[in-house]
Amino acid sequence: MRLAVPIFLLPLLLGPNAEIREVEPNDTLASATPLTVQRGRFPRVLADARPTNGIVARGLLEPGDIDFYSVFARAGEEIALALQEPGRGAFHDPVFAVFGPGDATPVAQADDGGPGFLPRLAIVADRTGTWTIAVTGFGDAALDGGVHEESFIYRLALAITSDPARVTEGNDARNDDRRQPDFSFVTDVRVVPRGAAVLSGALERGDVDHYLVHIPIGAEFTASLFDESGGEFHDSLLRLTTRGGTLLAEDDDGGPGFLSNLVYSGGRSGRIAVLAVTGFDPDPADDRSHEEAFRYRLVLSLQGKD
Repeated sequence: MRLAVPIFLLPLLLGPNAEIREVEPNDTLASATPLTVQRGRFPRVLADARPTNGIVARGLLEPGDIDFYSVFARAGEEIALALQEPGRGAFHDPVFAVFGPGDATPVAQADDGGPGFLPRLAIVADRTGTWTIAVTGFGDAALDGGVHEESFIYRLALAITSDPARVTEGNDARNDDRRQPDFSFVTDVRVVPRGAAVLSGALERGDVDHYLVHIPIGAEFTASLFDESGGEFHDSLLRLTTRGGTLLAEDDDGGPGFLSNLVYSGGRSGRIAVLAVTGFDPDPADDRSHEEAFRYRLVLSLQGKD
């Protein structure tokens, strides 16, 4: 198959020891913690890149608490959000709400959609201005903190993408081969960066796309797959392996609907890994491969453990 898959490749915003943290009080729209996402810095050489156009913020949700974050987005850009929990897995039940510029009521909300009960959400901005994201607990229908009982440290991966400024893979369909992956999330494996990146690609029937990721010592790596058309019914599969093919992690339906959401903790050894994006094959033993065909966006994040 001959396919040029465009990707968004983003240099790292933060230094290796930096971390964006919520600033309390941020429990109203007016007091939202501001997040800055830089744009337009695209590398000439993919192998020399750092991921960017995304950011990871760290916050603490307590019973009766709600946290607001603000970010500038232009009309037509997509705001992709994914919540991770570095503590006891994916069993707390937080909620996202997104407000447009000047809005007093949310234009979108998400309860689950990530691993376990964690939320994730992608929305296309219909206006240029400051957009606000609320993180609260399930049951807070009024979005004021309410009566929810959630209490945990979380990480919010936020990425903003737009159709211009795409980087196209160098050789036709080269990344169908695990041994020739595209560079997607490149960093020094000796340090733990904190940041997010977004890739945009196209999956065709029987296709598999491979991307190279560097996971430093002690880092947690996440990959959240979104259907660009906004649906949840394409049946994707994410697989993380060593460059030699040893399986590290795999996820089928960890996201909303049949979409995938993969989490991998690097532990005490940093590694260079290959992330494969493909479709679920209901019968691997037959002669036919998967039948999935759709455009996707893949939000990747790296963060150090607490």
